[in-house]
Amino acid sequence: MNHLADFDRLSAVGAWINTLPVYMFSGELTAALLLLAYEEDDLGLVDHAVRIVLNYQASLEAPMHHEGFIAMVKQVMGRNPPEVLVRFLAREATH
Repeated sequence: MNHLADFDRLSAVGAWINTLPVYMFSGELTAALLLLAYEEDDLGLVDHAVRIVLNYQASLEAPMHHEGFIAMVKQVMGRNPPEVLVRFLAREATH
């Protein structure tokens, strides 16, 4: 069996990803998000971090590469967001 053998978990992750604007994602980003969410215990934490990074990405001229996006999500989840994201969020909070 492959590592995506837990149907209930995969169903929960599938339901979660459908709440995101996946039509705007590359196939690689969708796959990376599915894998990340499947492997993490706290789907709420994943959701929060992904939505923060999506907000940041919306301010960029071009989408982030999926590996950079996932890396930033993991930093947010680890409570160690990159400085560029912290500055962006501080600027957004004052407007």
